[in-house]
Amino acid sequence: MKRLFLLSALPLFIFSSCKKEVTEQVNQAFSAVYDIAPGGWTTSNGGLSYSAELDIPELDNIIYQDGAVLVYLSFSGTSYYEALPQVFDGITYGAIHGNGYVSIDISALSGNPINPPAQTVSAKIILIDAARLALRRDVNLRDIQAVEKAFNIH
Repeated sequence: MKRLFLLSALPLFIFSSCKKEVTEQVNQAFSAVYDIAPGGWTTSNGGLSYSAELDIPELDNIIYQDGAVLVYLSFSGTSYYEALPQVFDGITYGAIHGNGYVSIDISALSGNPINPPAQTVSAKIILIDAARLALRRDVNLRDIQAVEKAFNIH
């Protein structure tokens, strides 16, 4: 029995000695949380929809063209964020973005007029920087060494 235990524990000791070391970390994703006050929502169509525009100067043309923007909302009194787009209780939540801004939009699924949120809404915005792969068509994306070399990844 003792011998069986030692033999079964041997792989644990062998594989636990392997470790991966990170020598350089490159930040390619950035996030910030913005609070939208109840008065921060505007409508241009008599209450059929509302939007709140967030000024985000870090959302530059490079991220706009080649990166990604993720938007999450959290309402007062909750301890979680919901990814957009989302439909909740008949209300649709979405986001659009451009250079320097993210606009969060809400409307009723039914098309009826709605009221804007009466409490503060937190918006978590995540910007992901990326390099355009189409510019590197000569790189074999199935060869990890070629990808690391082409994109200067260590």
